[in-house]
Amino acid sequence: MRAVQTLAMASIVGAGALLTGCSATGLTEDALAITKAECQATITHLSKTEPEFDGLTQSSHAWAVFPGEFNGLWYLLGGAGSDGLIFDNGGDVTGYSRHARVNVGIGGIGSYNDFVVFFPDEASLESFKNGSWSFGGEIAGAILGLGASGQMSFTKDVTIVSDPRAGWGLGAYFTIDNFSYNDIDAAMAN
Repeated sequence: MRAVQTLAMASIVGAGALLTGCSATGLTEDALAITKAECQATITHLSKTEPEFDGLTQSSHAWAVFPGEFNGLWYLLGGAGSDGLIFDNGGDVTGYSRHARVNVGIGGIGSYNDFVVFFPDEASLESFKNGSWSFGGEIAGAILGLGASGQMSFTKDVTIVSDPRAGWGLGAYFTIDNFSYNDIDAAMAN
């Protein structure tokens, strides 16, 4: 039974890895409105619950908001994925991004997370726009919808603030992330 579960999870992770090549395009007016509302709810929530959040929005060059991403790990493998918007330091939407993640570690956890990636300067934002792999780590736990997590990027000069909003389980794992990017006008045109 365990071999079947591991094979199924490996298949899911493999499919997710193949999808990382998908570019951030095809955003409709309705999808943009929904995503903006979800991002605003995430910003409001993190502003109230994470002490460093407001200072980071004021001091950062830009930030990317990814609301309600499912993140999971089963035994050794897992993954995550979501869509998000990039905001400049004036709060205007400048871009659209898709995120795909592979988790490799130990534990069993499933959670919905809101997270924001803060870019301290133009160079870190440009690196993000060019799309590349990022490696990091995370420790997460959740029970009865209450959760806590801490994550760090080992390869990018960014700050990540996250808050699990629902979930169950416990895990410690390395993360392999891929972000695709398109400016908002190009994403809306396709």
